[in-house]
Amino acid sequence: MLCLAAACGTRPASEQKETSVAARSLPASTGATRADPRREPPSRWVGAGIERRRLAVSVTSTGSKPQPLAAEQPGSRDASLEVTDVAYDTRRELVYVGTCCEPVSGHLWVLDTRAPASGFRQGDQGFAVDVAGPASMIARTDTFGTLAVRASAAGRQELRADVGAADVAVDPLSEPRVVALVDTRRLRALVPTVTSRPPVLMVMQPTPEGGWADRAYRLPPDLKGCRIVPLKDGAMGILAGAPDRANPVRCTGQRLDAYDPALERLRKGVLTFPAGVRHLSIDDSKTFLIFTTIGGAVGWRTLDGREGSLASEGFAAADW
Repeated sequence: MLCLAAACGTRPASEQKETSVAARSLPASTGATRADPRREPPSRWVGAGIERRRLAVSVTSTGSKPQPLAAEQPGSRDASLEVTDVAYDTRRELVYVGTCCEPVSGHLWVLDTRAPASGFRQGDQGFAVDVAGPASMIARTDTFGTLAVRASAAGRQELRADVGAADVAVDPLSEPRVVALVDTRRLRALVPTVTSRPPVLMVMQPTPEGGWADRAYRLPPDLKGCRIVPLKDGAMGILAGAPDRANPVRCTGQRLDAYDPALERLRKGVLTFPAGVRHLSIDDSKTFLIFTTIGGAVGWRTLDGREGSLASEGFAAADW
């Protein structure tokens, strides 16, 4: 049964158990020394999903058939649990998987692709996550809209409670910034007690003093967003869409809008996807979008019109 109320609660970390997995060897990376990586998609991508009530992750060479890298024992998960996000830390070779909604805030699982037999270990609370940048900056948010950021994997965590963040992205600059999509309509579909707020883009950047500077950019009040990705020239891409009424864990859209913070202007429809999209991410060069459709297919596209297929079915989220 899907848990959508704060009263459902969470189990303490001490009571949670690590999962058992069946693992295989990581596929060799292909094309890692291309002369111009901006013209070819990344050499590897990760995908995650729930199959036979178990969490499964694939790390696949681009152009190859996906095979599970690690999977739990069948029946390990509640039947209503879904994968809501995945983020690939290419520098540390870690995969972060967001699930929802047991516990109600969502939960992150971490897989070390260098040692997949060790299984999925407990991570933080949250249902959306991203990681990027030279120091592997990580950002996450839960179904209550709490934004949490670490400037590095071992850094101190910065929290922004009750900001209404429905999705997060780390812009992989030399000095990375975190952008949160504040859309409480999506959160309130999961947890009705979340405080209603107008839609904005919230940008967090580290300061020389060791703190964080915040800035909010107002979005059109009628804009509904599912995902956010960093684009080139400082722009941010927003997957325009709304939660599924029958299953509000899923938020789907078919149009990518682009917000320019310098001009404080939104341009609608910079890209249209061939089918409803439930997950969207982008590579560190901010060139190659990777998307997962409602039907579980994975593909890639660029804003200049290039595209390709990565998998025909079986995934809830993908990243590279």
